[in-house]
Amino acid sequence: MTSPTPYMTADEARNYLRLNSLDSLYRLVKQHRLPFCRRGRLYLFHREELDAWLRGFNSELEMVRAQRRRA
Repeated sequence: MTSPTPYMTADEARNYLRLNSLDSLYRLVKQHRLPFCRRGRLYLFHREELDAWLRGFNSELEMVRAQRRRA
């Protein structure tokens, strides 16, 4: 079942990125090496931003963010 939102929880992002643990995910977050947003205490990860990050294209990541801001 696909999620109705493009945002993933930390555990969903961990699975999506195939990381071994949530500690690995939070380490990337703490180092500001992984795109994320916060809603209160909740960390959320946008699927398109993670895809751009995985491909290593910072310019593509910025493009995805700019498109979302315009929408």
